[in-house]
Amino acid sequence: MGQTASRVESIQVPNSTNSRCPISHIEPATPSANCPVPHDPYAKQAQCPVDHTSLNPLNQMPSLPQAPAQNQTINLPISRTESSIPRDQSSKWEYPSPQQFYNALVRKGWETPEEHIETMVEIHNFLNEEAWEEVKKWERRHAR
Repeated sequence: MGQTASRVESIQVPNSTNSRCPISHIEPATPSANCPVPHDPYAKQAQCPVDHTSLNPLNQMPSLPQAPAQNQTINLPISRTESSIPRDQSSKWEYPSPQQFYNALVRKGWETPEEHIETMVEIHNFLNEEAWEEVKKWERRHAR
């Protein structure tokens, strides 16, 4: 229903001797399809949005602030709970504190009721622990 036959074009893989665009420009899939690769030599190149200089080398994550968010009206706990999920041979992952959890939701633009954050963190941690148990069950069933 509404389907049309399409023609498959071979894609050129760029290498050191072939610097052509890997996207076929002969017959676009739809009239509005554009090549996602900028061909303008003066176009600003995309940059990684993560500041890699501020990442913790143990987990490749930025440090999570514990300071209250702007306009926050309730003091939230800053203590973190250790999970049962191993990080390496000698340590386990830690869940974010309610304050860190709240800060992350605010940073992402979520409307967040401060009075429910501690319950949200408990649910988050519970779901992660249950998911970890399911992973371990699956690994036991499929271990060789």
